[in-house]
Amino acid sequence: MKRVSVLFALTSPVRGGIEEVVLALARRLDPREFRLALAAPAPLLEAFAPDLKGVAVETLAVEAESWRRRDEVAKLSAFIERVRPDILNAHLFRSTAVAAPLGRWHGARVVETYHGREGWRRGLLGGHFLADRLVSRFVDRVIAVSEAARAFLISGKGYDARKIVVVPNGRDLSVFRPGAGGDAVRKELGIDRPTPIVGVVGRLEEQKGHVYMLDAWPSVLSEFPDARLLLVGDGSLRGALERRVKDLGVAPSVLFAGFRADVPRVLDALDVLALPSLYEGMPLTVIEASAMAKPVVATAVDGTPEVIREGRTGRLVPPREPGALSRALRAVLRDPAAAQAMGRAGRDFVLDRFDLTRQVEATARVYRETAGVERRRLAA
Repeated sequence: MKRVSVLFALTSPVRGGIEEVVLALARRLDPREFRLALAAPAPLLEAFAPDLKGVAVETLAVEAESWRRRDEVAKLSAFIERVRPDILNAHLFRSTAVAAPLGRWHGARVVETYHGREGWRRGLLGGHFLADRLVSRFVDRVIAVSEAARAFLISGKGYDARKIVVVPNGRDLSVFRPGAGGDAVRKELGIDRPTPIVGVVGRLEEQKGHVYMLDAWPSVLSEFPDARLLLVGDGSLRGALERRVKDLGVAPSVLFAGFRADVPRVLDALDVLALPSLYEGMPLTVIEASAMAKPVVATAVDGTPEVIREGRTGRLVPPREPGALSRALRAVLRDPAAAQAMGRAGRDFVLDRFDLTRQVEATARVYRETAGVERRRLAA
């Protein structure tokens, strides 16, 4: 049987949650059934390189996030022509706006994976997302990573509900085992075991809401003066956040850890994970922290409440409200026994619902159905 050829199209040069989803699919889709290709900016391909060793995937370094970049668009078009994918899977609007029409032109079926509201979007042509609906005409199926994402596609963007299927994000949870090196990380950071650590894991970009976490931090320190705030990740706002820490007078208690490849070990060192995001499709870091049996305090945005059960596995607070964030963090830190119970409940919840195998199998099913493979099998 002919393998299904799948071309992933990405436009961000930064390795974040969306990129991790694509990487996981590239590593987990059965090579006997799927032939893979990936078009993405060079910095992202370089970041992926160690994890793609031994993976049969053809790559192209390209930055075709706008039709104005004619040379890059032409390069992507030539790659599509050469690869001849059955399925072109674009992620987020910038990628879809360019890759979807090109894919259709070259005879591919197009799948858009929608990860949630894009922060830079404010709606086009009066806020009606007309451009999105026009582009959606080139899309055969849409994978929404959460029920909240699906609801916004229908009510906010006006997508055809019949095209949309929900496939929640998943992670390889076998590597997230409580007790996996947290003490060693604390020793590396010079933090004793009794010292409370609140962690934020994510790119230092506006979406993740770090500024609200910093504004909440002085209030947390007023009750827990020896607490530490660990910021894991890097991004364009690092300089501004470092200055904000100094202005608030909390610099000794805030650690900028930068990018860490050993996320399970880092999560194991935390007492609580905070996610003060302004928007999220389906947050991987919350799934990971819960798998490490850590309580989570997060903003109740988009798909996050589908992972965190209020009062049982963590606490949910409104976005952009440092006071509410501080109160929830202090309540969790104040009662370690209840926090541990939340963590155990969170681990049970995500292990049952967000394992990567489920996501890969569901995505493969969408590819088969969109390419018509199952129909060909029945016909044979």
